[in-house]
Amino acid sequence: MLPEILKVAEEYGLSFNPRSHGKKETLCKCCFCAEDSKAGKGHKFYLSLNTHDQLFKCWFCGVSGGVLDFEAKISGLPYSEIRKKYFGIRKKPIHPAESLNAHQLRSIGWAEYKRENRAAFKENREMVFSDWQNYEYEELAKHFAMFIVVAHIENQEERQNNLLHYVMQSCHDTQIQLMFNRVLAEYVKDEADRAGWAIQGAEIGRAAWKVSLSTYDFEMDKVVYNVIFLYHMLKTDEMQKSLKGTRKKEAIVNDKMSFAN
Repeated sequence: MLPEILKVAEEYGLSFNPRSHGKKETLCKCCFCAEDSKAGKGHKFYLSLNTHDQLFKCWFCGVSGGVLDFEAKISGLPYSEIRKKYFGIRKKPIHPAESLNAHQLRSIGWAEYKRENRAAFKENREMVFSDWQNYEYEELAKHFAMFIVVAHIENQEERQNNLLHYVMQSCHDTQIQLMFNRVLAEYVKDEADRAGWAIQGAEIGRAAWKVSLSTYDFEMDKVVYNVIFLYHMLKTDEMQKSLKGTRKKEAIVNDKMSFAN
């Protein structure tokens, strides 16, 4: 059973906002960036502890995660050591769906399901992980497309930097581990060597770039809209092609059956 994040924070002596202590969102001084401990910020508490889902997030430095990661970061011990502290040595490999945290499960609509019916969640782990893989692929493709658009902007350094910061933050918000690093790693590869999501993202990104270039509109909300719209159009086209292929196969089977009769 997971430890309670509030008890872990108390054990390591964090300073709490007394008005929020013990509530669903408990606020305390951030022990990672210590920004709220600087002179003149005595009334600030940037670190938020979700005592319901056992999660943490600093609203200043952005560090976030689950309770085991929280204790590992505070103590300086390896994550594996903290896990062993509460669960002992694992005898069987964990199912990948079980390693998804509450934020990740919420992104694909499974967080409440797991909380309310743990046994049913366990029976549906393959579906859960399949949903996560689909979500991960789509988000990687979309963010790679956004990165392509930003990378093509010329002679507008300030705007390009602002847009790049937006993409980085958006990657973080997806809860996909090291997402921006993965996007950047694929960008520097030759196109033939890129992962499938990067190839698809590049196709969408080039199309979105042409749309933005035609209107000279590189506001991030417009770029995001173009990318999402074009991604949807691409998926719709793929579905139609798949449907046509299925219908063609059915027609061939029907012809063979008619001939046999």
